[in-house]
Amino acid sequence: MHRDSIERQMVTNLKIAIVSPNVTTIEHLRDLLTAWDSGLRLTAVPGGVEQVGRVADQEHPDVLLVEGVRHDQEELAALERVTPRFPNMAVIMLSPNQSAEFLRHGMRIALREILPLPIVKETLLEAVGRIQQRIALASAPKRKGKILSFVGCKGGSGATFLAANLAYALAELEKKQVALIDLNCQFGDASWYVSERVPTATLADVTRQIHRLDATFLALSMIQVLPNFAVLPAPDEPDQALHIRPEQIEALLWVAASHYDVVIIDAARSLDEISVKALDQSEAIFPVLQLTLPFVRDAKRLLRALTALGYGRDKVKLLVNRHEKGGAITVNDVAQALRHEVFRTIPNSFNAVAASVNQGVPIVKLAGRDPVAKAVREMATALAVTEKGGGWLQSLLPTR
Repeated sequence: MHRDSIERQMVTNLKIAIVSPNVTTIEHLRDLLTAWDSGLRLTAVPGGVEQVGRVADQEHPDVLLVEGVRHDQEELAALERVTPRFPNMAVIMLSPNQSAEFLRHGMRIALREILPLPIVKETLLEAVGRIQQRIALASAPKRKGKILSFVGCKGGSGATFLAANLAYALAELEKKQVALIDLNCQFGDASWYVSERVPTATLADVTRQIHRLDATFLALSMIQVLPNFAVLPAPDEPDQALHIRPEQIEALLWVAASHYDVVIIDAARSLDEISVKALDQSEAIFPVLQLTLPFVRDAKRLLRALTALGYGRDKVKLLVNRHEKGGAITVNDVAQALRHEVFRTIPNSFNAVAASVNQGVPIVKLAGRDPVAKAVREMATALAVTEKGGGWLQSLLPTR
């Protein structure tokens, strides 16, 4: 995507009001929030819960941070008399009272959170970040793009190769705005299939600064392979992925699909919370297998898991990679064993694929006449045709 053509920012600058009887608390909150996001609009009023109504009337904040004095049920009752008049205001109470009864009462009166005192920086910023994400998603432009996820039934399936090369073909040959996002957080390497550029940022960096997430920030964090094709790499090291949460992935995919025609996901086989959040958002899921018995066994397990997650057969599209006619196991054997029709086959062309992977050059660019390049082109064309014509993916008929 050309950076000068990126649409308006998605994230709004939150307006936060702080009400506390403790001036030290007010200053501490100001410092933490300003360091986290300098674009926040902050208002502070000394006092207790009795100030909440006046502050809400005058300031109309998105978020109200309020510290009580007594931290008892009476203070919650006082808040309850005010908050129904401001349904769009998220109220976060700061209190050392973390008893189950106090927390339950807070939930009943629709407080967004009751955070402990003394203030824990990470807990506070995560709570405010969640509110910012909800507001941003509510005001985001309508999602225009389609999300397609590729997942290997077994290690070495070629799912990453197909995801990366299809993304490139959609951009280069079909002139689509395409984003490739590597969600294999432990050992992802999708960017190296289409580019030799060393990434300046990864998925971990984007989610770590999720409060800044908009089209501009996302584009600047990606590897720009073509003017209309960018890649967000997986974290460099597995431990960098430990802080990534499902709600961050949801926000990321919403932004990406709001500004790209197609978002291709290289998903992890583990079906963890991160992968499942991506699969939930996907129009189609492409499990990739090869025609060997271990692959068929693992494909059966994966299909069973996808069914348990509620994904219908029309959403799950089996791809057979490295297909050769005359093998001991046929496409029909796989379809019968899995009780699931094979959607498409990708032929075997080891030397051309190996050269593409080793050089980091997409196969349609490196070996355009190769059968694998032809299969990738055909799939990209079919996807582009369905976008122009009727229902999404309807013309992608199974091929043998």
